Amino acid sequence: MSDYDTDPTGGLGEAGTDTTGAGYGEPEIITLEGRDGSTIYAVDVDHDGDAEAAGLDRDNDGQLEEIALDTDGDGSLETRMVDLDGDGTFDAVLTDTDGDGKIDVAALDSNGDGIIDRVVADTDGDGIIDTDVKDEDFDGVADSVSQDTDGDGDSDVTVTDTDGDGTFETVRYDDPTTNPLAQA
Repeated sequence: MSDYDTDPTGGLGEAGTDTTGAGYGEPEIITLEGRDGSTIYAVDVDHDGDAEAAGLDRDNDGQLEEIALDTDGDGSLETRMVDLDGDGTFDAVLTDTDGDGKIDVAALDSNGDGIIDRVVADTDGDGIIDTDVKDEDFDGVADSVSQDTDGDGDSDVTVTDTDGDGTFETVRYDDPTTNPLAQA
């Protein structure tokens, strides 16, 4: 949620703050107006001045389109859940797993059934997606995993569960230079 600009006249403890009932053990909820007119709700559970969660209501209809969480307690909101299509259900989860401020894992529910069917990740921190996991038949089990092993942005190897039993049977080397049999 730190990606959203807030009204410079508002802020923690100033105009727009709702501290009703805020005491030990009760979260403080701060309401901010974004420059675009959206509403941002920040929740400070431990009263340390850092939000542990925040919600964004882009169109002020009372329904949050995005929630951000501090999942590791470091004071930054590194995990975001997003309602991509505005239907009231979160379709994507984005997270910064290494604390560098950049999203390195994205999970998507593309058909709206509540089950993640695709995960992409930058596992080596170079800013390029190198792992792509797909559940193409939407049964909750991965059907293929592709890996970019040399960091060039192209898939080098893909393993596939061809019969849907949860076991990968097929290995395809998309880049012949990564095929250990071709190098023998």
